[in-house]
Amino acid sequence: MEYKIKKSLEELFAQQAHEVLQETIEIRRYLHMHPEIGFDTQNTEKLVREHLAAEGIEILPGKMGVFGLIRGMDSSHMVALRADMDALCLQEENDVPYRSQIPNKMHACGHDGHTAMLLGAAKLLQRNREELPMDVLLIFQPAEEGPNLGGARVMLADLQEKGIAEKIVNIFGLHVFNDYPTGTIGVRHGAGSSSTDEFYIKITGRGGHAGQPHKTVDALSVGAKIVGAMETFMARRIDPNDSAVFSVGIFEAGSAINIVAETAKISGTIRCQKEEVRSYILENMEQIVKGICNAYGAACHIDIVHGLPVLHNDEDATNYAQTVAESIVGADSIIPIEHTMLGAEDFAYFAQAIPACFLNLGSSNVEKGLTCLAHHPKFDFDESAMEYGIRLLCSLAAGISDKTA
Repeated sequence: MEYKIKKSLEELFAQQAHEVLQETIEIRRYLHMHPEIGFDTQNTEKLVREHLAAEGIEILPGKMGVFGLIRGMDSSHMVALRADMDALCLQEENDVPYRSQIPNKMHACGHDGHTAMLLGAAKLLQRNREELPMDVLLIFQPAEEGPNLGGARVMLADLQEKGIAEKIVNIFGLHVFNDYPTGTIGVRHGAGSSSTDEFYIKITGRGGHAGQPHKTVDALSVGAKIVGAMETFMARRIDPNDSAVFSVGIFEAGSAINIVAETAKISGTIRCQKEEVRSYILENMEQIVKGICNAYGAACHIDIVHGLPVLHNDEDATNYAQTVAESIVGADSIIPIEHTMLGAEDFAYFAQAIPACFLNLGSSNVEKGLTCLAHHPKFDFDESAMEYGIRLLCSLAAGISDKTA
């Protein structure tokens, strides 16, 4: 897939992105002051609809979130751009005029900026719609941070039911990252973020007096052996080149120093960058837990809560997106991301069904003191980065030349 865009249009996007930057900042700051979490993003959605309607952009019916449609030259195919809208349950510690006005709610991951940038890009794409090779679908999504499995899978299913998903040749998303300075764009080929699964193990032994351990089945001891065995399994059975994490977050057992614990509970998370590794760990964990419990006379119950899949960046879509990014910030400002993020991103659901690429937009500024990373109570980002983000979204949509990409 080639990046084909008129130089004059690329230059026009650059000029217009600069012109709408202040308006984009104002939208971002309003959203920052009025954060909403999870699926409860009704006021944010209202703002999005009002801005789309003001530009004459068609709003499609949907079960949640907001779908906007900009008509291009070919309405049999479309390219999709996605922004998440939800905030986090966190008390903001920044002393800025636009700090959150809602206690214990904060845009600490930059989703306010993502929504504002896509609105800015929507304005420019609508202005220049006669130059678009195909329709552009705008996806404003709630609940990227959860709860449960988030909003992307629900919106994707909605698009599939409507017969829209099959028309989408590529989907793109971006995320501000204070890991990189403003003016840079991070690109990752292959797995971009990890799968997330939760495990809950309950071990039932036989309690008794600590002075008579031979008459008991110590659930705490059995649990400790399971933790040790899984750590050995991860160290000796998983290829070191396949990043994966088995992390115990909670271990509950015992009630007094002279009582052998009858029950133990172990829970935690598994993160992987390959689906086959994910399956391998889950299958072997069950065998290890049951085997150790059987060996020591304990019973066990295992619950697995399957989380998000691996976010896979399609090779052709990523090569295309990198070319677009290089045209905006220059090849020297492209940061190759060497390792898969072991955090999660529910854009992965879109990427399972549609050739996709998810990009990292550099947004830190040391001189302005904007260096705190996401999910921190003092997170904030350099708003001038949004100008690059708007240009990137516009060019990704306007530069696609092959409808069979």
